[in-house]
Amino acid sequence: MKELADFLAEAAKGGQRILVLCHHNADPDAVASAIVLSEVLKDLGARAEAGASDDISLVSQNILKVLEREITVNPSLDADLVVLVDTSSLEHLGELGERLRERAPKLVVIDHHKPVEAMKELATLHFVREEFASEAELLIKLLEVLGVKLKPEQASLLLAGIISDTGYFRYAKGETFEAVNQLLQAGADYECVNRGLKLPENQSKRVAMLKAAGRSELRRVHGHLVVFSELGSFEGDAAAMLVRIGADAAFVGSEEKGKVRVSGRARPDLLKSTRLHLGELMEEFGKGFGGSGGGHAGAASMSGKGKLEEVKKHLFKILQQKLKPKKQ
Repeated sequence: MKELADFLAEAAKGGQRILVLCHHNADPDAVASAIVLSEVLKDLGARAEAGASDDISLVSQNILKVLEREITVNPSLDADLVVLVDTSSLEHLGELGERLRERAPKLVVIDHHKPVEAMKELATLHFVREEFASEAELLIKLLEVLGVKLKPEQASLLLAGIISDTGYFRYAKGETFEAVNQLLQAGADYECVNRGLKLPENQSKRVAMLKAAGRSELRRVHGHLVVFSELGSFEGDAAAMLVRIGADAAFVGSEEKGKVRVSGRARPDLLKSTRLHLGELMEEFGKGFGGSGGGHAGAASMSGKGKLEEVKKHLFKILQQKLKPKKQ
């Protein structure tokens, strides 16, 4: 951590142009981390900017509106240093990632997902720690080493990131609550954050959840309940919903113009008993279908090329192997 802190502090104090960038459809954890880190680096002397690829999620838009913050979508890559936060690979940046690969500026990766080996070769500094439940928690530790005192608005942003990425603390660890306490002590406004994370009731999302349930295909894989469904949007929300109502693991995919996308979710007890890691699984699938994938042990996604039916067929075949009871 000290090496990372020293590197960023030196770059900032040297007045470098630093772009702190996060993935497409950026969630509150990614957006909060990008904004707060860019503000901290700016205070340390850098010409820093926060950016996201393609778009940010609806809930991210709402939290930024409530907390009166902004992030640049598809920013210029004219920077001395690009810092990726909550983003494990360039593939998660879409077209911006391709441009970044071609331009090849200095690159730093700060992430809490499963490491992507190819990124270690591209990055000047590759700092990935899977033990953190959210990017915001990792960032809090980094700011401690930098000796930075968070402002109340920054603490609120990071609190939103933690709450969002841990599913309102369903996937929190003991250290998560220590981080939350730090943020509250720094002036985070929990009531304001909670208001920003709650979107107005979305009828189209409700319809999508009902369609996902109605289209779901249930299979028993070595005694585990695995569900697969198809939607054109809200895949991650639908997979999480299917797990909440009874699935041990759920996968929801979409297909459009030869491109496929799948989000997966799994119960913690399944992960513990089988050693299944959805991030690893989705990374493998992404590569296998000419795209990319990754994520956490219990929540991950992939995108690629092909037919969704083929993805589903291959997925169940792999799960037959991965969920097979281990010999004692």
